[in-house]
Amino acid sequence: MMFAENGDGWFENNLGYSASDFVRKLRRARRHNKDSKDNIDDIISDIRTLKALEVNHTIKSLDWGNEYEHTILELGLDDRDLKSLRKFGDTRKSNLVRACKMWNEADELVKTLEGHDDVWNDEQKKSWVGAMGRKREARNLWKASLHHTDRLTKNEFDTLHGSSELLSKHGPMSGREIYTNLLDGNVLHKSMTSAKLSKMISIYGEEMEIIGGAKRGTFVKMDRTGLILKDPFAYAAGFLDADGYISITKRGEPRAGFVATGTRGKIHCEQLQKTLGCGVLQLDQKVYKDSQRSQHRLQFYSKGDIRKLLEHIMPHLQMKKMQAKAVLAFIDEQDSLRKDELQKLVKYENWKDDEGKASNLLDGWGISKDDIGKWSEGL
Repeated sequence: MMFAENGDGWFENNLGYSASDFVRKLRRARRHNKDSKDNIDDIISDIRTLKALEVNHTIKSLDWGNEYEHTILELGLDDRDLKSLRKFGDTRKSNLVRACKMWNEADELVKTLEGHDDVWNDEQKKSWVGAMGRKREARNLWKASLHHTDRLTKNEFDTLHGSSELLSKHGPMSGREIYTNLLDGNVLHKSMTSAKLSKMISIYGEEMEIIGGAKRGTFVKMDRTGLILKDPFAYAAGFLDADGYISITKRGEPRAGFVATGTRGKIHCEQLQKTLGCGVLQLDQKVYKDSQRSQHRLQFYSKGDIRKLLEHIMPHLQMKKMQAKAVLAFIDEQDSLRKDELQKLVKYENWKDDEGKASNLLDGWGISKDDIGKWSEGL
């Protein structure tokens, strides 16, 4: 059973609403269709069976789920809990497991006390009350760990919800842009600042399907199909400027690609390949041998793919526009001397912010910055 990128379950992903909502619809239909009562009851029974499978698969997908399966079910899993467990079951493992252990210890004491046939003495009564209190604490910790947004005030929650709606409507936006839009709409509390809003979105946004954008300081909304990108080429340009590269190898092979780390980075790379329809994914690579953090790449090797990528994102590039122009010219160029100039131009542009490296390149080639300027003319 596969789940959507945003944590939606099978019912939400395929039917557009949860199993609970589906059952409620069927019960309403049953009241108005008495003759179909048995058939509707059978459908409800099938839905509950599918829901049980979904719950089981969700728990089994966690590396700690098998050990605490019974406890998780006792702590409670409504549709909202299940979605959060799928999204955050690994990253919030520590507190979730702690809640399970607290529950088990208290539950064991309750069962021991309830197994006594004799009338409880005062100490046993006190122990039972304490154990029941710890079970409540365990359930509260379980819920709080799954739903961090429950800590927000109503005004903060409304602000986060407004941010989510803006990102759904407009696609990736910076924290400043979100703040300005909400300010114009009189949504923000007077104490809210752009910096506070960005921090709040960074901390709590993922529970509303908001993650950090490919470009630093931006945010993007997810739905069950992936990232919501109104202009995928502007998005790709921002990604390439921030965490990508454009180069020409020593053998004269043009290259371009995106590099990202962690789960969010993987989502960005997968979404871009899906949206652009080209490129080669290399996922879940180790940053270094013993690293726990994974690295993901979307690479472009063929001239056709590189041309498609660079021509579409060219108008939106800011930091790597010269490299893109030079590589496109290199692909079409036939003169070997001009190709050599373009190859060096790309390499210099990639290193020009490192004065020492840039100076060494110029010295090694026996040229000056003026020569670089001449090579870039007309691109």
